[in-house]
Amino acid sequence: NVGDGPYGIAFDGTNIYVTNYVDDTVSVIDPTTNTVVGSPITVGTEPYGIAFDGTNIYVTNFVDDTVSVIDPTTNTVTATINVGNGPWGIAFDGTNIYVTNNNDDTVSVIDPNTNTVVGSPITVGDGPAGIAFDGTNIYVTNSLDDTVSVIDPTTNTVTATINVGTEPDGIAFDGTNIYVTNYTDDTVSVIDPNTNTVTATINVGDGPYGIAFDGTNIYVTNSVDDTVSVIDPNTNTVTATINVGNGPWGIAFDGTNIYVTNFQDDTVTKLLPR
Repeated sequence: NVGDGPYGIAFDGTNIYVTNYVDDTVSVIDPTTNTVVGSPITVGTEPYGIAFDGTNIYVTNFVDDTVSVIDPTTNTVTATINVGNGPWGIAFDGTNIYVTNNNDDTVSVIDPNTNTVVGSPITVGDGPAGIAFDGTNIYVTNSLDDTVSVIDPTTNTVTATINVGTEPDGIAFDGTNIYVTNYTDDTVSVIDPNTNTVTATINVGDGPYGIAFDGTNIYVTNSVDDTVSVIDPNTNTVTATINVGNGPWGIAFDGTNIYVTNFQDDTVTKLLPR
């Protein structure tokens, strides 16, 4: 059991951090005891995305247009950064933090050394949501125009736009390909990052949203039918469907287990990987 409306989820090497969208907090879970530790951490209004940069936890606050910075050694907010309109997804590329601004169709770049926004916002597609780094480029799902924008982090410019399924949201890299959840299509698009083309489309459950890789398989949360689909990336086929809580959204891997946020029942489900 966590806070009200658990959404985003991330692992910092020690604990699991969960954004609670409805009560404007972050819950901290000890994965060894499966219990919430300490008091909820108060952040901005409607926290969505969450990421760890090796030092701090970064949380996007959708209504406030800010990012909260949490020190995981004290579990306190140490900085609040103004970004674009409707910050949603967030990712770290080894140097900078990238934030999708869903309402103004841009990506903000944060220098984690100074916790300041650097450069001008990067214009991407319509309704940017999920974001991921493949070791070379930044990939952004544009949920309203059914595309993925590719950003070169050395120049912070868009170098390609890829058509995917309807209402793309979650995105993850498995070391070879980019996987994108298409919420309305009930599919996952597979992108070859060498050519930036879709090479496969996989049918999953109803309302796919979150996506994560555990080193072997791809896991997709199906938010409407309360399941997780397991995809074998060698064959791009679904090998299992797992029942979880009500309204699964976020998903993360901690090196041992898979964690799923269940938005409608205020819980996190822990899965043993296949």
